[in-house]
Amino acid sequence: VGSEVAVLAAQLTRLSFQKLLRICVPCIMQPAAPRAGADAAKACRKPLFSMPRFDFCLTPREHITSMRSQTSSYGLCGAPLCSGMHQEAELNVVRVPRCDMPRCGHCAAGDLDAADAAELSLVPEPMAIGSAALQKNLQTAKIVVRDVFAELEAHCLEERCQYEEAGVTPPRQKANLWAAYTSKARLQRFTADSIEFVRQSAECRTRQLTPSQLRFLILLQHFVSEDTSDFYRPEMNRKHQDSFEGVLTDGVNSQLVKDAHRSEFSVEGHSFRLDLPPDEEGLMEEERRQAIAKFQTEFVMALESYLLAFCSRRGMSTLGTRRLVQAVTTQMSQAGLANLDRGSQATRYFVGSHGLDQRTAYNLSTMQTPEHGESLKLSILCMKTGFCQYLEKDELLRMPGVDCPKRCKPTSYLYQYATLRFTPGPPVENCESTTCTLLDALDEAHIDPHGS
Repeated sequence: VGSEVAVLAAQLTRLSFQKLLRICVPCIMQPAAPRAGADAAKACRKPLFSMPRFDFCLTPREHITSMRSQTSSYGLCGAPLCSGMHQEAELNVVRVPRCDMPRCGHCAAGDLDAADAAELSLVPEPMAIGSAALQKNLQTAKIVVRDVFAELEAHCLEERCQYEEAGVTPPRQKANLWAAYTSKARLQRFTADSIEFVRQSAECRTRQLTPSQLRFLILLQHFVSEDTSDFYRPEMNRKHQDSFEGVLTDGVNSQLVKDAHRSEFSVEGHSFRLDLPPDEEGLMEEERRQAIAKFQTEFVMALESYLLAFCSRRGMSTLGTRRLVQAVTTQMSQAGLANLDRGSQATRYFVGSHGLDQRTAYNLSTMQTPEHGESLKLSILCMKTGFCQYLEKDELLRMPGVDCPKRCKPTSYLYQYATLRFTPGPPVENCESTTCTLLDALDEAHIDPHGS
């Protein structure tokens, strides 16, 4: 039997690949049924490698005999696989509007047009690369990403309809925001960027994450990246309208300056914190204003000096320096906290102000990596403790008008943390770009209900 198989294998290797398909493949697959009308015309388009496509056969796997060969391997659609790594790739079935026939990911990309690209939701993931946890996270992330951007698109469409029905002209920044999340091409780019972020994330490589954890990471990375990219767009195309000021520069986010006395800061180990006595201790309003103004000036000068020194070491231009200062200080303001809230579990709860202790802290330092060299590292922390009452947002949506707070123990807390890396990148028009990447993040909502 072994000699007969060897002779048969030698004969088969001399046959063309199309003849080989006619001999071996019909027992595994059956030709697709002809289609009528417009679908037939679409299905008859010349496919990749001019090979016929097949529907999957329902023959049980145990009745299919496979043969090993030292020659190049081929995918189910007839496309040659270039390496052993590709042979271990998962087969993901993709569907496009013009054809209901399942096709493997290798050949499906051959004749997609721009409209079809927005429908592509699954791509082959090499099983030989990354850990098992990463592969599972990637599969979960595809669903999470699809749902996330579908929600953003639906929200923008609904908001735009409300403006149109009211006959109100929207601000330019809001119109730009709608355009970003209702464009199929841009949504496709956002989707690809989010999947690539999960693939490169150290957090996703080390352990399997839940859908809610992936949602938090994906949304946070998307929004900080979009905030940073916004500074490199023309003024008329931006999605935000922040104002900026400063002492040594004019690039510090004004919201950061305004709220500086309410947070804690650390710049390369140097702490900045303003401890004001409570109002009942008799401190005059004018004295409070002077103390706050002095703290703001000292902190902003120290922050600007630190950022300017970093940009000087990296040899950045004047405009590139200003853009980086804007990007970093924006994430150190309320905008950074708002990004933490998007997709966070903590936003499911409204906590009572009685006994509430809210701490917000920012830590700015430098880090070295072989790939990026010297970069800026910003850690953001927001923690709420001491509250004894809370409301659940989901219950308020289910039962409007019912706002009776629930009691909880003082051990309850809401915790959000993230570390961002700012790296000078390639030039964009007339200055250097800045890339903002999420390194790690933590989102915890611990509500300990009161026993009674």
